[in-house]
Amino acid sequence: MPIYTKNGDQGFTRLANGIDLIKSDVRLAAIGDVDELNSFIGLLLCKVHEELAPQLIKIQQNLFVLGAHLAADSKEYLGNMKLISKQDIMALEGMIDEIDADLEPMRFFILPGGHETIAIAQITRTVCRRAERSLIEWVKPIQNDDYAISIIYLNRLSDYLFMMCRSLHKSLGVPETPWNSGK
Repeated sequence: MPIYTKNGDQGFTRLANGIDLIKSDVRLAAIGDVDELNSFIGLLLCKVHEELAPQLIKIQQNLFVLGAHLAADSKEYLGNMKLISKQDIMALEGMIDEIDADLEPMRFFILPGGHETIAIAQITRTVCRRAERSLIEWVKPIQNDDYAISIIYLNRLSDYLFMMCRSLHKSLGVPETPWNSGK
């Protein structure tokens, strides 16, 4: 299979289900943002403690499922592949609660950074927020309720990534830097 098809040279691409779209289409933006998020999760995976690997790999699997659904809404292409579920959201919430129980309560806004791994996790969190916005932008006009759970999942994933940042501050011995609003 050749890696270059030249089909996209004029600014168009074909989805897995055969639909042709201009590359600036909001659906493709959502696909690209989810793909970018998955890549940043992969980078984060290279930087964090091994015990986080199974959680991050499961998240990557879920993001690939979401990407596949975004690329083809057809049973013919997707088969029995299920979209992200409420159980996936509950799993993220469980991980958030576990991290939260191990940390001091947050008393101020925290500036991103302090360590390369924390900065990567913060960037991943912001890419997640963008992917969430892109998905909403594509879903809302077409009123496709199938993606409601996926929107919630991305929202909860950004919360998980934020809590991971806080946990990394603690485990790496890097103090959280409070935001000074100047008030």
